[in-house]
Amino acid sequence: MGPRRGGRRHGQRQAERRLISEEALADAWEQRWYSAHELVDCCGRQLRVVFPGRRWGGPGPDFLGAVLAQADGTLVRGDVEVHPRASSWAAHRHAQDREYGRVVLHVVQVADAVALDGHRRHVPTVELQPDLDAAEPGRGPPRGWAAPCIRHAPALLQIVEAAGRERFRARAARFEGDLSAAPADQVLWRGVCEALGFQRNTRTFGQLAEAVPWSQAALALADRGPVGLAGLLLGAAGLLAEATLPEAHAWRGLQRTYGVRAALSAAAWDRRQLRAGNAPEQRCRGLAEVAAGWAGRRWQGPAEQVLEAVQQAAAASRPRLWPLVRASPWIGRGRAQVIVINVLLPFAAAAGVSEAAALFGRLPGEPPNRVVRYMAGLLGAPAVRFRGACHQQGLLQLFKLTCAARMCESCPARQGGASATSQACQPSNEY
Repeated sequence: MGPRRGGRRHGQRQAERRLISEEALADAWEQRWYSAHELVDCCGRQLRVVFPGRRWGGPGPDFLGAVLAQADGTLVRGDVEVHPRASSWAAHRHAQDREYGRVVLHVVQVADAVALDGHRRHVPTVELQPDLDAAEPGRGPPRGWAAPCIRHAPALLQIVEAAGRERFRARAARFEGDLSAAPADQVLWRGVCEALGFQRNTRTFGQLAEAVPWSQAALALADRGPVGLAGLLLGAAGLLAEATLPEAHAWRGLQRTYGVRAALSAAAWDRRQLRAGNAPEQRCRGLAEVAAGWAGRRWQGPAEQVLEAVQQAAAASRPRLWPLVRASPWIGRGRAQVIVINVLLPFAAAAGVSEAAALFGRLPGEPPNRVVRYMAGLLGAPAVRFRGACHQQGLLQLFKLTCAARMCESCPARQGGASATSQACQPSNEY
């Protein structure tokens, strides 16, 4: 009996040694270093990998926008999470994280537990046995993959530009609707606030703009200056613990004078992988400085100033609007340009400044993000170069409409036209 127990322990140790790291398992999933043509998940479904997903890193699932084909040809779209052991799903508390709500497949090497989502439903899980020999040079599928996208420069640039203008019109339409229901200064104030929230805190900054409307912000500025407004914003945002002593004193004074109170809690802010300069308390201070610049011209409100600046920029050979919303060191030139492209110009177009659309077509772009880099790499070619705000917004629009969900069959930048059959979206194990 003793030797047999020792043999079992030895077998367990051997199994432990065969486990690979999560990064190596993710490599195997991405590059298809496994021999099975079809994968079978724990629910008995046969799956083919059409697209393994985009591996971008950061918080959330390992692969975004994957496309899987079931045996009957039905496509399943969503995210994929990778773990050497299935029990890591519960250990990492993914069921409680909303970022994992779109996971359609859990890829593991050892299925030692059942993964459940936030609604106590089973997360489909597949055991993957990587073929590490395929990772050697000259073996396995090629690392590169060519999407069926147009590479002819004039046609592609025309498609991207049209998508950029479509995105611009959609933003202007949203501002046009807001202007019919709220004062122009408040609409602009909320738009700038939301632009400071990036993607994760956009909604929260919008709530802050409603809790501290422009009319109240202007009073705070007149009473206590930008430090006072920063204190008001931090207090209403539930971030008083991050306030300096002068900001905290200003908040207490404004509470006594105007009866303001906290509208949000510190838990409402998403701080995952935020750089220190992008923290919500830093953005609140930058917002207070921008507002102070607007309030300095008492004969004009923020909306009037922006509309006048857009008209002047349209007549300039090298338009510069970013100084309107720059507040160093809290809001740098890059983020200021993001606000110009996504807020100031669409707002001006909605308010009736006819020059705004033409100015959008020749405005420099914002600092490229990972979506812009991804799309430029996917669509780019030696003869294709994407420049300026319109092209960047076009790439973002195409990604949102088609590439994010791998909807190649409806993409206007597809080789052969939008009505042709897409090889990339057919059930296939080609990569």
